[in-house]
Amino acid sequence: MTFQDQILYIVQGPIVWIAFMIFVAGIIGQTFRLSRMIRKNQPLRISDSAKTVKNKKKERWQRWMHHIGQVKTTMIGTSPFLTTVSIIFHICLFITPIFLMGHNVLLKAAIGLSLPSFSEPVSDILTLIVLFCGLFFLLRRLLLRRVRIITTPYDILLLLVVVFPFFTGFLAHHHLLLNYKLMIMLHIISGELILIMIPFSKFFHMIFFFFGRFLIVNEYSLGLPKRNWQFQTRE
Repeated sequence: MTFQDQILYIVQGPIVWIAFMIFVAGIIGQTFRLSRMIRKNQPLRISDSAKTVKNKKKERWQRWMHHIGQVKTTMIGTSPFLTTVSIIFHICLFITPIFLMGHNVLLKAAIGLSLPSFSEPVSDILTLIVLFCGLFFLLRRLLLRRVRIITTPYDILLLLVVVFPFFTGFLAHHHLLLNYKLMIMLHIISGELILIMIPFSKFFHMIFFFFGRFLIVNEYSLGLPKRNWQFQTRE
């Protein structure tokens, strides 16, 4: 076994499990931390005699309509094209690695179970969608002045980290650019890096989305959230 083979064995073996354990532990820890920072509302209670069932239904309907109206002030209402690109990007970003045939072959070998897989042409199309969407976001941050002035090197780095596993995976699968073993090694390492970074970086927004939109009361809430941030004051 060559030195490159030994490194590849370590990268696609022990380091994968380490990255996955850090990912799971980080998600659990961050979720627990956020849960401790919010508390359930204590609404003003009105007796049932003063508040009829009809009035309760009317109030609930009015609250839902209020939240639906708020959508107009979010990115969905102000930038429908950007919203569409973002939704497509995130969907492909999520489902492509999960239902990729190569990943499920490795999963089958590791634990004896696997998920349904996309065909190779479908996987290629989804990968290219992620890459083109990533290029769109990059150009938007670099060329659009109102976005460029709030963009930091950290934002650019995170975007590159996200698309790099797809870029290297596509090149490795089609045996392009570099040696296959080197390219697949870069692909695996970049994927492991994302797993480790998710709980401790802006990537955590994929988890926080459910807190911020459906659980915590704020101007961008959806549904009927019932919890508020719990701020501790010094006496």
